[in-house]
Amino acid sequence: MSTTVVILILKAVIDKCQLPGFQKQACLVIGHSSSEIIDLCYETYSTFILFISSNLNAQIIVEKYDLSIETNLSNDLQEIYGNFLNNSASKVSIVQLKKQYYDSNYYNFLRNKRCYQSRKKWLKNNSIYQESIIVESTIENQKSHAYEVFQGRFKRVDMEFTKNEVFLDSVETKLALKEIFNGEDSDIVNMCYIPRHAIIFYNSDGNAIGIYEICFECSNVKIGIVGTKMFSRKSPYIKSLFNKYEIQLE
Repeated sequence: MSTTVVILILKAVIDKCQLPGFQKQACLVIGHSSSEIIDLCYETYSTFILFISSNLNAQIIVEKYDLSIETNLSNDLQEIYGNFLNNSASKVSIVQLKKQYYDSNYYNFLRNKRCYQSRKKWLKNNSIYQESIIVESTIENQKSHAYEVFQGRFKRVDMEFTKNEVFLDSVETKLALKEIFNGEDSDIVNMCYIPRHAIIFYNSDGNAIGIYEICFECSNVKIGIVGTKMFSRKSPYIKSLFNKYEIQLE
């Protein structure tokens, strides 16, 4: 394979990946000497390999647990989640979600609440995920950084619809965090999404400040930390925790 062809291949990959600062380096050098082409090819290839290697070894450091999480998450999400785990989250639990409003019991519950009208409006707006306990809002500003990173704006966790809560010890927490934040996501195929389980994050005041919500049936999950994102993810270790503490999976 000629050096010019190699340059063209590298340039195509770099342009496709939109790797910053590499486009000018990986240019077509027709008319340059063979030695110049070889030097440029080597320089571009070396820089490209260094860039890829640094990203493959990306990590979220959680000092309080002496934990390093290898991750494929974007730099933005690494920073957001790293800050959350180090400065906000204090303890972690697993919970089972109560059925919310497939039957009249839920509406009877609402009628005894002062916030009936607002809660009724929330139900109407979120009817596609009928058993989610994540309360969120739309990110209106499409030019904002939040819009680029998240699908929605996280507001709170509706803890009234949880049961059978178990707080995790430090070892369990470490392993759960590794599974949650490794960034090994895949595209959503099945949209059944009827979550019955979740990981809850608490601050030092005992308030629920984040959630990793799971539908083991379709393997879709939804995370609510600063913003919300939904994706497909296998969670075998977290599933084993529910089995360990005999929390029903169905």
